[in-house]
Amino acid sequence: MQGVCPEGQWVLAELNDKEGQWLLGSVQTLPVMLGRQQLERQQAWLPEAKQALLVDIWSMLAVIEDGVLRQFLLAVLTDDSIMAPFCQSRASHRHHHDQQGGLLVHSHEVAMTAAMLSSQHGLGQRSVWVAFVGGLLHDVGKIRLYYNESAGICGQHESLNFMVLGPQLEQLRIASPKVFEALSACMAVKVGQYADPYQVANIVRMCDRLSAEVSNWKNAFARVPDHFWYARSPRDQQMYKRLG
Repeated sequence: MQGVCPEGQWVLAELNDKEGQWLLGSVQTLPVMLGRQQLERQQAWLPEAKQALLVDIWSMLAVIEDGVLRQFLLAVLTDDSIMAPFCQSRASHRHHHDQQGGLLVHSHEVAMTAAMLSSQHGLGQRSVWVAFVGGLLHDVGKIRLYYNESAGICGQHESLNFMVLGPQLEQLRIASPKVFEALSACMAVKVGQYADPYQVANIVRMCDRLSAEVSNWKNAFARVPDHFWYARSPRDQQMYKRLG
């Protein structure tokens, strides 16, 4: 526990089961200014089954070694004006993850999958961290769309990403232009047929599509007997199949 603030501090600890005994492995500290009350308050916005998602997200503050990117994520997570609607919004209207809290579920899926793929493809640690943060926030602008707030608009949520995160992104731009550029690529509209120069942005987009398609596939089979081989989506009549 060396390096942990004696007055109390959040840590991410690894526990190993060895012959029925739990042994403490590595301990990574989270920023000392984090208060227990803040995370618990945010968890109260969610049903119990989804509270672990927030723990995953906050725990990344102990994993991200790039101080500038960690500070950016911390600034977002501690901004209740962003996090409250982010935890409670829908990811779409009559499409994927369209239930209350669906935006958080979808964003968590994209972030975790994008970070894992970036690691497996050997893109480097900084790309892994940017993939997680970019995947997490790639749809944050949806909190300002019409199906999530009464004064919301109907438009491109990607442009709203930069409005919602304006102050945090400006600080990131000043502190690390390269990280700002890569993260912005993960959250921007894709223009033209060419792949993005940052592979991490391409991975985030692929994971976004995968999360949406899996959600639609699950919805198609939600009320279909287990022995059915295929089903049509009640929303758009898209055909889906499963292996059983």
